[in-house]
Amino acid sequence: METVKKTPPKKPPSRKTPAAGGPKPAPRNILAVLGRKPSRKVAREMLLLETRRLRAIFTEIAERYLEETEGRIAAAISGIETKNLPEPRIRKMLETVQTLSVKARKGRRKDLALIEKATEILLKALEE
Repeated sequence: METVKKTPPKKPPSRKTPAAGGPKPAPRNILAVLGRKPSRKVAREMLLLETRRLRAIFTEIAERYLEETEGRIAAAISGIETKNLPEPRIRKMLETVQTLSVKARKGRRKDLALIEKATEILLKALEE
């Protein structure tokens, strides 16, 4: 009977532990790490994970934008309530708000930009 030497399986290259500061960030190109083209199923799963991550990032950005813009509008309201403003400035500020033409049901970025611009005008008028 002949003896067959088994060669040990190749070990993946060892990962060096990163210096103090936490784990290494995941590589951006997953396909390069895999070294081969993933199957359709694996690619689909990867796409789903990345799309869900994109959705979470979008939600986080939208929430922060909402908080920031609401805070500016609240600051304008507070300034209008507390400051003794001259009538011409009040009329100018009122015109800014009344001429604002947005369609909230459409959910357009354009409308958000118009609201943000009007809020900035109000805040600048309060500083004068």
